[in-house]
Amino acid sequence: MSVINNMLKNIEQREAKQVSIKEGVSIKPIYDVRNIVFKAVILLIMLSVIFLAYLYLPTADKKETQREPVLPKQKMVAVITSNLPDSQDEKSPAEPLVEQEAVKTVMPIEQVIPKVNYLAEPKLSEATLLVSQPIVEPVVIAEVKQSSALANKELTANEVTVSKPKITAETKAKPVTKAKPVTKAKPQNTMIKSVAEAKSPQALLLEQLAAAKQAIQFGLYNEAISDLNVILAQSPLHVEARNLLAATYFKQQDINSAEQVLQAGIRQSPNVLEWRVMLSKILIMQQQYEGVLLLLSDEFEPQANLDFWVLQGTAAQSASKHHKALESFKHLTKLQPSQAKWWLALATSKDALGEYLDAKQLYKVALDLGGLNTAMTQHALQRLVALKEAV
Repeated sequence: MSVINNMLKNIEQREAKQVSIKEGVSIKPIYDVRNIVFKAVILLIMLSVIFLAYLYLPTADKKETQREPVLPKQKMVAVITSNLPDSQDEKSPAEPLVEQEAVKTVMPIEQVIPKVNYLAEPKLSEATLLVSQPIVEPVVIAEVKQSSALANKELTANEVTVSKPKITAETKAKPVTKAKPVTKAKPQNTMIKSVAEAKSPQALLLEQLAAAKQAIQFGLYNEAISDLNVILAQSPLHVEARNLLAATYFKQQDINSAEQVLQAGIRQSPNVLEWRVMLSKILIMQQQYEGVLLLLSDEFEPQANLDFWVLQGTAAQSASKHHKALESFKHLTKLQPSQAKWWLALATSKDALGEYLDAKQLYKVALDLGGLNTAMTQHALQRLVALKEAV
């Protein structure tokens, strides 16, 4: 109850104050001084910042311009086309007159300076390209020099003038000549080709023969055959190429082709003993002993080698022509006296001719030398036993 009473008293007091205010009591308004001072301080700070920026920004720009490096004197080329109409360009003389009225254009240096450091070469190359191309309008090329007044923060440029000539009676009388555009000589990068020395046919054949040999070493027989056929088409009497071709066919077990190649060579040059020897080896494999004896006839004995005597003696002994075989094997025992097989072959031919004492002695020589295989050794021993009983 006391709380309710207090509330009622407060309400009555408030109503009494309102009544007193209405009756004419003057109350002074209350102002927030702190808020006003805060706003004034902010306004002063803003004004001071604006004032300082107004004072110091121009000086900062000047300091930056002073810090820029002084560029060396350079020459730049400006290409300017005149704005004259076509009718006046056709009547204008080649050289502009300075004393007449001129249309002057000044190049902005502030735009050129940053391009000098980084884009000088591309700009110059574009200018030269423009100059090198044919242009209908007259072109004036002016040199713009940077003056030495960069230290004083000022740059000056020569003015490029394109003058309008006065049309006089003299100019009308003279034939009109158009000014030729000035072209810059471009450095031409010419490539000098060294002319290869012409190789002789013999050198080319040697190179192709070497390539064929290399192909044979790597087992590329088809490529080797094609190269060798080309060589033989150009030089049919090339001995080594024909030998290689026949040997390559033989390695591929194409015996008929090898035989045909050798026979074609012998027909063209019968005196080549190498082709006869190679063909004789093929004929002995085919047991054509008479053909071997025809190929290795007596006329070739002066230039005979080891293979010649082996093939001739083998063919003669196999064909039961032992007198011919004895001659061949005697040559072999002289060429290779330590080879027991030649002594055994010689003993066999003596035995076949009935010369048993000589045969018996030759069998013993072959067995004493050794190096015979099992079949040869057994043959020599059997013949010795038989000859002892016969003698």
